[in-house]
Amino acid sequence: MLPPSGPARLVFITALVVAVVAFAIAAGLIGVDRSTRQQTTEDWLARIQQEATAAAETLDGQMRHLSGLADALADELASGELPVTRIEARLESLVGEHPYVFGVGIMFRPYAFGPDRRLHAPYIVKRDGVHRMVRVEDVYDYTEPQHDWYHQGIARAGWLEPFFGRASQAMLALYCTPFRLPEAQRVLVTSETDGTVCIDYSIEDVWTLVGALDLGDTGYAFVITDQGAFVAHPRREYARRGRTLYDIADRLGDPVLRRLAERATNLQTGAIAHSNELTGQDSWIFYGPIEASQWSLAVVAFAAEIPLDVADHKHRQILITVALIIGAVGLIALLLAFRLDAAPALWAGSLTIAVLFLAGVVHVWTLEFAEANRDPPGAIMLVDRAGIESYLDGYVEEARRQRFDAPIPVPTGMFIQAIRFQTAHDFVVTGFAWQRYHVPEHDDLRRGIFFPDAIPEQDVREELFRRHEGESEVIGWYFKTTLHQPFDYSRFPIDIKTLRLRVWHPDMARNIVLVPELEAYRLIHPTALPGMEPGFRLPGWQVKRSFFAYRFHDYRSDLGVRGNAKGGDFPELTYNVTLLRNITDAFISNQIPLFVAAIMLFAMLMIDTREKDRASQFGFTTSTVLATAAAIFFIILLAHIDVRRRYAAEEIMYLEYYYFITYFTIVAVSLNAFMLMALRENRFFHYRDNLIPKLLFWPLLHGAFFAVTVYVFL
Repeated sequence: MLPPSGPARLVFITALVVAVVAFAIAAGLIGVDRSTRQQTTEDWLARIQQEATAAAETLDGQMRHLSGLADALADELASGELPVTRIEARLESLVGEHPYVFGVGIMFRPYAFGPDRRLHAPYIVKRDGVHRMVRVEDVYDYTEPQHDWYHQGIARAGWLEPFFGRASQAMLALYCTPFRLPEAQRVLVTSETDGTVCIDYSIEDVWTLVGALDLGDTGYAFVITDQGAFVAHPRREYARRGRTLYDIADRLGDPVLRRLAERATNLQTGAIAHSNELTGQDSWIFYGPIEASQWSLAVVAFAAEIPLDVADHKHRQILITVALIIGAVGLIALLLAFRLDAAPALWAGSLTIAVLFLAGVVHVWTLEFAEANRDPPGAIMLVDRAGIESYLDGYVEEARRQRFDAPIPVPTGMFIQAIRFQTAHDFVVTGFAWQRYHVPEHDDLRRGIFFPDAIPEQDVREELFRRHEGESEVIGWYFKTTLHQPFDYSRFPIDIKTLRLRVWHPDMARNIVLVPELEAYRLIHPTALPGMEPGFRLPGWQVKRSFFAYRFHDYRSDLGVRGNAKGGDFPELTYNVTLLRNITDAFISNQIPLFVAAIMLFAMLMIDTREKDRASQFGFTTSTVLATAAAIFFIILLAHIDVRRRYAAEEIMYLEYYYFITYFTIVAVSLNAFMLMALRENRFFHYRDNLIPKLLFWPLLHGAFFAVTVYVFL
């Protein structure tokens, strides 16, 4: 059913077209946004899974090749093709033909080589890049019960659990296979085998392969055996100490990691979603078997590193909001087309549209507040030790490629007790800092830290303690410093500030990389505020997160030290505190005056009338309206000047647009009063005694607020 012809039908048709077009645009944007994010995520996950599969296949191929070499040696010994007198020459020939072999040896049972020689175990191993002959029997008695590799090797063929080789002085993955000499050459007739052939796969070679995977800045891979023991992991001590994935899962009380361990040790293939309660990181873990050794390779890829265009997503969300509100306004106008003669319906529609625009403003604010949970742009958040080790391995390679000095990691910790804003761009920080130097490797390093953003005359630092803990020297300082950091106030008061404490080491001539000592914090989840005083409060702000990060900055200078890594993309340690302005405080102090002014202007508009009796009753005259508007203008102007004085922003702030709109509203209300009395007949001003301007006041005011909000945050 259509409204009667005339203005009502025109409003109906126009509103219908606007609503249909707006909702269609909103639906299209929603579809594009979802499909774009989904496609980007799927492509990223597929690439990670391909990387994991390719690495597992490469490892499997290399290990099959190495085990094949050992089996071939055992066959040569068993057939008599390789006489025992030529074993050492054959070993040298093998590593000559296959220089990537880390080590290979033949270990005889006691007296199996000869009646006058109890043990015989020639072993060629790579040391400092050169293969050297070592006699294992001269290093230790490999037949003792604790040497599982030997006892398994003489019994059956297979890869063994990784261990530290005393003869090779390296972490090894070992494949051993038994051999039996021809009867004519045998010395022992009571045993089934005469010894074992073993070939080494260096754990460093395993890590070199998995460490080369492109898994983002902090993603990493690890390899475990069929018992769950770590073969390779960014935290090298896991492999050295014989840790298992089960140990880590039990220590963290993490059922997802335990489920991963069970599936991986059963040589299954798949992916599992994981959320780390300690660090707050969400990740996907892809795992698959390395058939040759019965090991498994797992790849950890963090969701935060999915290459989603977050800015585009926010822009689309804002545009969707605009389209939905325009569509809703069209629907309201469509319904009002049937009741254009009913004042109560028109007022209900006016107020509903105003509320819609206000809801749009709040929704855009909510989208902006979500930015507080984003990782800092141009930086890598550091919340996981394995991720840090993975990143540092890549940085070591980059430093080597650019011929910088080898990086020297120095563990560093921060604890903040108080923060106070001194000016709009300066803040005072009080707290503790400490560093851990390894002895004697760090004996030649200077001790200390400094903040490059500190104002010199307001930078106080005092050493509190210096003590030795095992092989480490720990030094702690108290500091109170004023830091200068230019902030962007263009979105005030809906703004998010990340206070950044840049920490440098004073020994500028060395490539010293400060590493956060995450072990010093009970919880490293950013929302748990690690490194902050419990119950920390900052008036006017909500403290959302605290975290360490590496910030990359090319200083375009070596700072006077030739070969200084700061001439390139140097990982600068920062301690960050993300603050969200308390909107309640900001609203009361800055926007309540504007709200009161708007109500007063609307009240002035409501008493505008051409009826003499009503004008006399309310005291309405054009001069009275102009005088009241002028008074409101000067009050708002003083408040505006105070905001500019307090924040000294170089750009126009978001809040100022509200002042500009209020100025325009003052002018519009004054102009309406003048036009109402000056003109004889005008449908816009005189229809039902100025009803149209009164109905449009709140929708236009809130619509203008919504328009500038979209303009600023889009």
